[in-house]
Amino acid sequence: MVAKLRLVSVLCALVTAVIVVWQTTPTGVPHVDSDDIPMTNVTTSIKWPVIETTDPSPFNPCKQIPLDAVQAIGLAFTPPIPEDQLRCKYDAGNYQMAVEAIVWRTFEQTLPADAVQLDIDGHRAAQWWIMKPTDWNNRWWITCMIAYDTSYGVLQQSLFYSPIYSEPDPDCMQTNLQRAHELIPHYVF
Repeated sequence: MVAKLRLVSVLCALVTAVIVVWQTTPTGVPHVDSDDIPMTNVTTSIKWPVIETTDPSPFNPCKQIPLDAVQAIGLAFTPPIPEDQLRCKYDAGNYQMAVEAIVWRTFEQTLPADAVQLDIDGHRAAQWWIMKPTDWNNRWWITCMIAYDTSYGVLQQSLFYSPIYSEPDPDCMQTNLQRAHELIPHYVF
């Protein structure tokens, strides 16, 4: 009796395996060689807008803004820190500042609805506020931005601080604008 049960279970397993293999094996799949498809029909899917540029690194603030210029305006409390791609972070003690060259986005795409456009030393720019929570979601960073219209896209300068840890709190917009006037001779447009 046990032998018959084993034989029946083995046959059931064999039939199940044959059915599974039969259903998962495609039949009549056409074979396509690489020379069957003309290269003119190949397309790509880019996930962000790309601005045509000859130099993917037109301006690197950490490398191109001299350290003595950064020290002279009080942005070298700690050494400048290169971050992702063309972004550099500066520390003034009670606030931080970041300068970033962006080649994949235009000036118009960068501006929020509440941005105020202005001229900074002959260069088209805009400034606006940003409020964002910290990683812990229990306090806020206050951030103000300045963006410049450049030949390669956007040069973005942000000043940010935590009102809990900054003593004294900087006047974000005025301080950022002052730093813009001081750093503009070192920027590449």
